[in-house]
Amino acid sequence: MYRSFRTYRIFFISLTATLVIVAIKYLFHRLGWELVAQTGLHNSVVAGVTFVLSFLMSAAIIDYKESERIPADFAANVEDMYNDAAAIHASYPVFDLTRFRRQLRKVAIGFGQDVRHRSYNARNDINQLNQFFTAMEAGKVPPNFIVKLKQQQTQLLRVRHRVDYIQRIKFIPSATILARSIVTMVIVLLVLTEIEPFYGGLSIVGLIAFIQIYMLILIKVIGKPFHHEGATQDDVSLFLISSVVSYLSRKPKDEPGNA
Repeated sequence: MYRSFRTYRIFFISLTATLVIVAIKYLFHRLGWELVAQTGLHNSVVAGVTFVLSFLMSAAIIDYKESERIPADFAANVEDMYNDAAAIHASYPVFDLTRFRRQLRKVAIGFGQDVRHRSYNARNDINQLNQFFTAMEAGKVPPNFIVKLKQQQTQLLRVRHRVDYIQRIKFIPSATILARSIVTMVIVLLVLTEIEPFYGGLSIVGLIAFIQIYMLILIKVIGKPFHHEGATQDDVSLFLISSVVSYLSRKPKDEPGNA
């Protein structure tokens, strides 16, 4: 039951709000409080509000689509760092490869906690990789090998900061306020408008209200792609991060030292 509600949460919320609006519209009709005559301007107003909502949604979807790529990029980068480090260690065993693997695993776990709870573990864990680069430099590992690993480290930080920005910053907050305001005003206008035939018009009012309320909620949800686990069905999945954590938890047979 809870899983079904989570899947259709936006639908149920929008439908409930729509039923309330339809009930109010019906009550106003019975009481004779419909004070606005229907004109051709109503169509223009509804179309204008829909345009503003579509603009905000298209902008939010851009960040959402980028966020869907972020877990794959981060997981691939972490795994590639370990594979490169293992290849370096085979020729230059001057650093602890097992500790390096464990640190990368900690980075992956910290990233998952970071995007969900803003715990900032990932930043500290990524920066702690520097100790291994220092050991490589002291062990005369060729600079180009170390440079590549540092570039990968920088990419991990860049991805982490990008996620933090997307999670915290709303796209043009004033536009969001405008959208909520005009949706409210349009719904009030439709409730106060005398529509004939009434029951056919009531259905149209309900449909318009449902679409606009649904779009408002959807914009808010996709504007923050990473939620607490299980909070929404539209959350960006981190299963690839979990996969790389599992990969780094297993000690390869050719890795020296203890797991």
